[in-house]
Amino acid sequence: MTDERPDLPDTPDAIPEDRDRDRDYEELEQAVSELSDDVAVPARAESEIHETTQAARHRAVEAGDQVVEAGDHAGTRAGDLIDNATPSVNATPSVSEPLEDVGKQVADSARRNRVPVAVLAAGAAAVLTWTILRRRRS
Repeated sequence: MTDERPDLPDTPDAIPEDRDRDRDYEELEQAVSELSDDVAVPARAESEIHETTQAARHRAVEAGDQVVEAGDHAGTRAGDLIDNATPSVNATPSVSEPLEDVGKQVADSARRNRVPVAVLAAGAAAVLTWTILRRRRS
């Protein structure tokens, strides 16, 4: 039977050596497994940071669009309210024109500053992600 399996020890003295070699192999396999797990943690963290940053950028762009829409709506609504509040007699000066200008300026400012709003939101998301990952590690 020993002819079929040449890796079995031939002598009684070789049995402890074979057992020790098997233990060493198992310990080496466990050490390699632990090291590979340690290497995978930074890669997973980097992947999570990248995904979170992308999601934050997407949310920032959406928030910028919502700000523009809200500014447009507020300007239109303010103009409507002022038009309804002004008397039909033109004896008094019109208040609606300056307020409509303010509404338009707010909407234009939000449209022009989309990128800074998006960058600010992405930066905040990155800092938040970094803080969460640091707390998990410690």
